[in-house]
Amino acid sequence: MEAVALANAGFEADSPQLLVPYAFLVRSGISPEDLGRPSVVEYDTAGGPVAMYVYRGACRVAVVEQDRVSREVEADLVISPFEREALMNDSLIEELGVVLLSPRSGLWRFVDDPPDCTRRSYRPQLW
Repeated sequence: MEAVALANAGFEADSPQLLVPYAFLVRSGISPEDLGRPSVVEYDTAGGPVAMYVYRGACRVAVVEQDRVSREVEADLVISPFEREALMNDSLIEELGVVLLSPRSGLWRFVDDPPDCTRRSYRPQLW
């Protein structure tokens, strides 16, 4: 399945993690039971601590662009009861070879793109 995800370098973890809203699962027809047994992990957020379900190694993530596709990375799937966007953490961003050039403007490139290559982010996909 394809979805737009925000590269959030401030979302830090030791392993690659893709955070998705619970609505993402519902609209995608994915049952939490099919993902295995989750861990419950407390995350520090801007709004305070939030407990979320984490399914270790439950997904494979790649960046899909018109001219290329990154390598696939195995990631933990984090289910958020509050977030409305999918978020990639710092470890996943790095493993996918994404370099953030100007985060506010949405400019980035792959680590092996030519230095003059600048890519633009997609519009947010809210769930």
